[in-house]
Amino acid sequence: MDILQSVAIEISLWETFAGARGANATVFLATVVAVWIAARFSSVMIEKNANVLARIICTAFAVSVFLLGLNLSGWINGTYEGHAGALAALDMANGDLDIGAGSLQFIENTQSGNMLGSLGGWMFYISGLLIAVLPLWISNDN
Repeated sequence: MDILQSVAIEISLWETFAGARGANATVFLATVVAVWIAARFSSVMIEKNANVLARIICTAFAVSVFLLGLNLSGWINGTYEGHAGALAALDMANGDLDIGAGSLQFIENTQSGNMLGSLGGWMFYISGLLIAVLPLWISNDN
């Protein structure tokens, strides 16, 4: 593979990655709004002293938001791992011709995983779930 072809493929891979990140960001913003909606529904149900069926429906909505967040986490990890794999395959196909330093660093960083990002995502969605669900089922009357 010549250098121009390699550069074109590498740039194309980064463009694809950017497009996927944009889609992931849109879904993340939607889930942030959904977490807020679930917490707001819960608050309204408590104020209105909603019946058990309404609390079950609100709980189901909050759990579905949580599951969507977990699914998004898989999409994001897949985006990173797939892109790193594609860049690594390009590097191997190039032989003696190296890919860009940023691409090599991305491959190295992705191999160690993104524990901090994963924990942050888990904490966000779990706390959102608990904020929305616990007040529905735990009485504040003493």
